[in-house]
Amino acid sequence: MRPAHDVVAAVSAVLRAGEGASGMVHFPAELPVFAGHFPGKPLVPGVYLLAAVAEVARRTGVASGDIRGIERAKWSAPAFPAEDLRIVLTSRMTSEGWRVDGEINGPRGLCATCRLMMGA
Repeated sequence: MRPAHDVVAAVSAVLRAGEGASGMVHFPAELPVFAGHFPGKPLVPGVYLLAAVAEVARRTGVASGDIRGIERAKWSAPAFPAEDLRIVLTSRMTSEGWRVDGEINGPRGLCATCRLMMGA
């Protein structure tokens, strides 16, 4: 698994709007991670989705640094390889770093929500 590496290549079309941002992510079905997650019925691993939220936050400048903590993460529906996923997020600076609230949507609707703490 190489979530940080694979996410950099998968995230595209980022857009900043005030304290929020959005971006598109597309994980090619050929990524080696899908061979083991899960054989015959591949799913995008949750860690890849969280890494994509952080990457959109960094690229748009609404947060910086690495993920320092995951305050919450909820998966509502599967995300599959070769799908276009849309990430929408908001962020704000706190005394502990950036608090980033993210939502990941796929073709069938909401896939996941999360709150990440990010910082240097």
